[in-house]
Amino acid sequence: MLVLLRTRRLTIRAFTAADAPAAYAMWSDPEVCRYTGDEPAADLSVIVADIARWQEVAALGPGCGFWAVEADGAGFIGDVYVRPFAEIPGEHEIGWHFSRPHWGRGYATEAAAAAIRHAHAAGVSRLVAPIDPGHHASLRVAEKAGMLPEGLSDRYTPGEPPSAVFASTMPMPGL
Repeated sequence: MLVLLRTRRLTIRAFTAADAPAAYAMWSDPEVCRYTGDEPAADLSVIVADIARWQEVAALGPGCGFWAVEADGAGFIGDVYVRPFAEIPGEHEIGWHFSRPHWGRGYATEAAAAAIRHAHAAGVSRLVAPIDPGHHASLRVAEKAGMLPEGLSDRYTPGEPPSAVFASTMPMPGL
């Protein structure tokens, strides 16, 4: 198991095939998918294929990855990711998803803040979280993780309703 980051309560690491059942339980929950634009996973094979695809995100550049999140004593509880926007050079998306039993405990904020620090340390200058404006919990996670609101925009979600955009920009050296 490749551990990327540790926080006070969390281990953020590469996904493995052993994560498939817990990830399937999370991604088959319609409430988890409610604001993502994804359909709930139909069966375990979808998640097995997703894990293989998620493992490739790290190859997209320094600071990038799609990682499993474990809580001390609870095992897999969710995921956090950083990946470049293919259509917008120099900008990277950050996102997070957590199993419903672990909502409201600050895990998403803790994981997002750690991923932001990791990405900036690796040289990612701008991270963006386009969030469904109705997803109040995720808006709060972005804010508590230190991201700044930039208003509504469809720039990051073309063809979809505008998202509430939050961003974290690495300070310029010497400023």
